[in-house]
Amino acid sequence: MTAAIDRMNLHLRQSGAVPSSRKSKRQRLASLIAATGGLRILERLPQQNCLVVLNYHRIGSPSDTVGDPNLYSATPSDLEEQVRWIKQRYHISTLDEAIAFVEGKTTLRKAGILLTFDDGYKDNYDYAFPILHKHRVEGTFFICTSYLGSSQLPWWDQIAFMIKTSRNSKVVLNYPEPLTLDLDDGKLQALNRLLCIYKTKHNLDKDKFLREIARSTGTGDERPCERIFMNKAELKEMSDNGMAVGSHTHSHPLLSHLSPELQLEEVSLSKQMLEQDLGIEIQSLAYPVGAPDSFNEHTQEALRRAGYRIAFSFHGGKNIAGKTSCYNVRRHHVGVTDGNALFKVRTSTAAVLGAPLF
Repeated sequence: MTAAIDRMNLHLRQSGAVPSSRKSKRQRLASLIAATGGLRILERLPQQNCLVVLNYHRIGSPSDTVGDPNLYSATPSDLEEQVRWIKQRYHISTLDEAIAFVEGKTTLRKAGILLTFDDGYKDNYDYAFPILHKHRVEGTFFICTSYLGSSQLPWWDQIAFMIKTSRNSKVVLNYPEPLTLDLDDGKLQALNRLLCIYKTKHNLDKDKFLREIARSTGTGDERPCERIFMNKAELKEMSDNGMAVGSHTHSHPLLSHLSPELQLEEVSLSKQMLEQDLGIEIQSLAYPVGAPDSFNEHTQEALRRAGYRIAFSFHGGKNIAGKTSCYNVRRHHVGVTDGNALFKVRTSTAAVLGAPLF
C-alpha cells in the first residue's frame, strides 16, 4: 500500500506536479494529486483495519465570530460535501463500533471513519446535526457540561475577544513574565501566542492571566450576550435522533494541570450530569486540548474510576487493530481553510495507511 502511494508521488514529481516542500504547500499538493487522478488511485487501494477519527469543532464562518477563528472546522456546505463523499466511499463508524474496535471485540472490514465534534457550540446543533441526520450517519458530540445553554465565552474565546476588541495597539503583559505583543503585526499571531501560554504553562494562575490580558487590552468584562452553546433540550433532541454524546469534562480545564482529585471530579461530574439529562450511559470522553501533555496517568486512572471505556486525544497518529490504547484514541484535525482536495487526500491516505500522509 505504501509502495503504491510512493509510486504515485514519484510519478507526480517526475511530471513536475509536486512542489518540493509538501508540508508548507500541502494544499497545492493535494489539489495536484486530485487533478492528476491520484485521488482515484487512493480510493481504490486496500484499506487498513483501522479507525480514523476526524475532529471538528465549530461549523460556520470564522469571520462571523467574536471568539477564536481557529475553532472553525467547516462551513455547512463543506461539511455536507465531506459527509456525502465519505459515505459514498468509506464506512462511517458509530461510537459503539469504535469502542468495540479499541477493546478488540470487533474488526473493521475496511477503515472506519468516526466523526467527532468538540465543545457543544450551538452551531453544531444548527448546522452539523441536520446534515448528519439527513445523511443518516452518526456524529459524536463531546460536551462541556458547564457551558450548556451558556452565552459565556470559554477561556480561548475570551482571549480572542479581548485581542480583537483591544483598545490598545500593543498588549503589554507583566504576568506570567514581561511580554509585549504588537497587534499591528497581526492579531492572529498575538492570539496564538497567548493561547500557547495558557495551554503549556502548568503553574499558570489562569484567572490572573485572563485579568492581565483584560487590563492590557482595556476590554474589562465586556462580553457578547447571545447564546453560543447548545442547551439541554437541543442536546437531548440530538441524542434522541441518532447522535452519540460523550463528555468533554465539566469546565474544559487542561486535566494534567489539575490534581488527581480535581481530575476525577471534572470527569465524574460531567458524566453524571449528561447521564441525568439524557437518560443514557456516557462511556466516552475527549480530552480538552488533547495534546500529549494535556492528560497523564492520573487522568486515565480517573477515567477508569469514573467508568469511561474510551477517551480521545487530539494530536494525530494511528488507531490500528490490537495496537490502540482505549484511553488514547488518536484524532485528526479538520480545518475550514483546508479545502476539499486536502480533506479528501488526507482522509483517503488515512484509510490506507492508518494516518494522513501529510
